[in-house]
Amino acid sequence: MVSMQMNNPDSQFDKLEANLRALVTRMPDLPFAEILLCRLLIHMGREMAANFEQKIRPFGLAEAEFRVLTTLFSQPDGVAHPSDLCARAAQSPANMSRISDALVSRDLITRVLSVRDRRRMVLRITAQGEDLVRRLLPKLCVSLRGMLAEFPEAEQRQLISQLKRLYANLEVADKQELPEQSA
Repeated sequence: MVSMQMNNPDSQFDKLEANLRALVTRMPDLPFAEILLCRLLIHMGREMAANFEQKIRPFGLAEAEFRVLTTLFSQPDGVAHPSDLCARAAQSPANMSRISDALVSRDLITRVLSVRDRRRMVLRITAQGEDLVRRLLPKLCVSLRGMLAEFPEAEQRQLISQLKRLYANLEVADKQELPEQSA
């Protein structure tokens, strides 16, 4: 993924906003603030993901693999079923299989059949996987803390609350049908 690497975020956002203002002059009924907010969130998400990928790439991991590894690490016994991890790590079953294969091949997790239900697999983080999480996660938090340094804890909690509300509304909006397309 090619990142726009926001060396001057004001300039990037100014261009984004100017483009949107030009669009709204051609279609005045468009909701300017809502579209701008959506574009900013998408743009920031892409930039944050690219930044995160850049930091973990030297450790031979993709972002989704690290997310699954930290999700396993967060479990009290370091164990979970792939289907449970799909929801917790926001991965599809097919992607979870690919991620599990990659992590098993690097000896970061093990995969065995469940003793209770032979149709289910059990994934367990290895000591090597735990060591990697313990070494890498604090390093990743340095830039995260820097990014949020100007936001007091109360504002961070408020932003979390607002983003959760927005996400809940997104799930509702996704279920609404688009109007019929006219010919």
